[in-house]
Amino acid sequence: MEMASEMARQGLEVRIYTPKIREDMFGGISKAVQIEEIGVPTSPLFDFYFDLILAKRLVSEACKWADLLILHHGHPMASYALTRFSKPCIPFYHIDRWDWKMWGILRTIEPMYTLPLNALERKSLREVPLVFANSQSLATSIRKREPSATVVPIVLGVDTSKFSPRWEKDDGFIMMSGRFHPVNNFELGIKVVASTNFELIISGVVDGKARWYYNRLSKFISRNGLSDRVVLETNSEEGLIDRLQRCSLFFSPRNFDYLGHAALEPMACGKPVVQLATQSHIEGDPPVILCRNDPKEWRKVASALINDSKARRDLGRKSYEFVRERHSLRMSVNQILQFAVDLIKSDAGTKTVSVPNAPFSHEVA
Repeated sequence: MEMASEMARQGLEVRIYTPKIREDMFGGISKAVQIEEIGVPTSPLFDFYFDLILAKRLVSEACKWADLLILHHGHPMASYALTRFSKPCIPFYHIDRWDWKMWGILRTIEPMYTLPLNALERKSLREVPLVFANSQSLATSIRKREPSATVVPIVLGVDTSKFSPRWEKDDGFIMMSGRFHPVNNFELGIKVVASTNFELIISGVVDGKARWYYNRLSKFISRNGLSDRVVLETNSEEGLIDRLQRCSLFFSPRNFDYLGHAALEPMACGKPVVQLATQSHIEGDPPVILCRNDPKEWRKVASALINDSKARRDLGRKSYEFVRERHSLRMSVNQILQFAVDLIKSDAGTKTVSVPNAPFSHEVA
């Protein structure tokens, strides 16, 4: 949604096709972005396959209008837009579907469950001219699945007009945020503060498929007598920004080798970040403190930073500059448009764009 709004600010015609409009989700989007709701039945258990049915319907509607589609879900349908409607469609991958950690308690059935899906996905990756991924590591994972795919890592962009510092705010609590999903490893942060007097706020989105994880965290907090210092909450975007601007330190215990939005947003707000070290460095070498999967190590770092306001401010300013220089939303959108315009210009079956800055219509499904 943020990318669509930025594209509209740059003069493009943008529409978002979605199966359901939630006012609390789309309320802050640019008025120039048109939202099209395409009604579909409720998702069944086999939602990866349902995503294909949904994506096929969205793509069919979007191709009636768009010169270019970017497909965020149901990625194997990207080739359908090309073969059925002769419209270029770029699948944009945000998660590594092949990562066993994503499957949780269902990981034992994953190979059998995804066998037909993997065949469709590899076929689509071979046929589409371009694939976007939200990190270099995810791009590498996609290339391993289909070596012939042309995959471009896109810089994760943060809207720094919203996520920005309020330097005078520093209320002494530690924060984590993101989906309540086991890949975000929130247990580590809770264990870090358990034997201290630190206050921890976890602001997240409850994922319906992983509600069990949210319930498990709640029980762990209650069982260990931490309810007065560890808070689970859901927030609007405005509420999340306010929390990030007022926290003193941010924990990012997610088990990935790159920073996601959950870590980049507090950095944009000028906050120091402690990140789980999955290897010797994090993609892009951001100014964060790396700690192993050891609560004692995290606790030592947190105590040092909480007790040293100057060190927090210095690291926070480096974080702020890093996001502004390397992870702005404008930079991310400009990178997307560079490849998208080149794709339209080189595609004989679509309208040709005569100059790089010429307008074209763009669809998000």
